[in-house]
Amino acid sequence: MGTGRKMMVRSSQQSLPASVAQRLREDILDGDLISGQPLVEAQMVERFGVSRNTVREAMHSLAQSGLVTVISHKGSFVRQLTASDIREIYEIRRIVETGCCIRVETGRWTQLAPVFTAAFTQARSAMRDGEWRLAGTASLLFHRLLVGACGSDQLTAFFDNICAQMRLAFQMVQPQDAIQRPWLEKDVAIFETLREGKAGQAITLIEDYLKYSENLLFTLIPGIDE
Repeated sequence: MGTGRKMMVRSSQQSLPASVAQRLREDILDGDLISGQPLVEAQMVERFGVSRNTVREAMHSLAQSGLVTVISHKGSFVRQLTASDIREIYEIRRIVETGCCIRVETGRWTQLAPVFTAAFTQARSAMRDGEWRLAGTASLLFHRLLVGACGSDQLTAFFDNICAQMRLAFQMVQPQDAIQRPWLEKDVAIFETLREGKAGQAITLIEDYLKYSENLLFTLIPGIDE
């Protein structure tokens, strides 16, 4: 995390605390912040060029989103997930992602094909170069795009938090290729099935995908199921 002073740039519709929270959420999604990492208030003030109160409001927002743990008199830390947390994340993903398969009209998938194709290209490039953190970012992007196709800003924002928590779970696995290698072709298969108008088949693929991912994750994280 850089310590150079960078003034916070925000959209006209975002408050300063919301902008800080969004930047940190993106850091988690990109794998730049890991579970248990301290979020030092003074460093946040310096990095974003904002007040301590703004940073505290941002931490409170991220805590409500399940991404940060705030401990009185100790500070804020990137959340550390338990086995129960991870199971709940997967259950939410099943509900949301399969629901989007039903809600989105077939033609919409065709319209969005260039965006999905770009995500797949990004994943292939990252895998070819052995950049497994970036491959994970690209795979999560596919699932974010899938949910985003529903056209609900609130659902998209909610699911972005779920994906950020998913990233924290993936970061518990080392080396990263063990958890990131399997997903690209499965992602492509889900999208192509949706584009062909086979929502029921896509739902089955997603359910199988998430079951396999959950089982693999618990296999690869030592002691998480204790």
